[in-house]
Amino acid sequence: MGRAIAPILSCDDESAAWLSRQDRWLEEQPQRLLDALSIRRGMKIADIGAGTGFITVQLAHRVGHHGLVVASDLQREMLDVLVNRPDLPGNVVPILSTPYDTRLPSNTFDLILLVDVYHEAPKPDLLLQGLRRALKPHGRLALVEYRKEDPRIPINPYHKMSARQATVELQANRFRLAQRYEHLPWQHLLIFVKQ
Repeated sequence: MGRAIAPILSCDDESAAWLSRQDRWLEEQPQRLLDALSIRRGMKIADIGAGTGFITVQLAHRVGHHGLVVASDLQREMLDVLVNRPDLPGNVVPILSTPYDTRLPSNTFDLILLVDVYHEAPKPDLLLQGLRRALKPHGRLALVEYRKEDPRIPINPYHKMSARQATVELQANRFRLAQRYEHLPWQHLLIFVKQ
């Protein structure tokens, strides 16, 4: 729909270090992101493109032991790193997805979160079909993407996405933009619901 799909970040030592870097706490301020999502105890959340689990672990703590976080990734190597984290809570379930199938159970999730991932989806329409199916009727789909509109953000342009482009693509797949936050240092937070 008018953009190039970015290459998927590979699972090598350099990429794993990038995903887990200490500077990420300042550059992205994930606590502000999670606060904006109004996560409650007992929620069921899917973390799509979970990578090494930077956000997954924080989500798991927020939903508590009665909640569930499904950590989904296209790369088995990423999930191997995640499940071997010594700080991984017991309420995290890894799922190896494919470009054609999220493998998420239907009508299950209160929130599905994609942090700096959607722009890499090899088959965005198939991904969105699977996510739509997996959401509960009033569930939310949250995209976090580096702001393409801001050239000062030191991220490869292929790994940035404009709010307009994301909204156009999700509307074409029967999602409606419900909330937009621009209070994170580098990223948009766009929250969608099913139409």
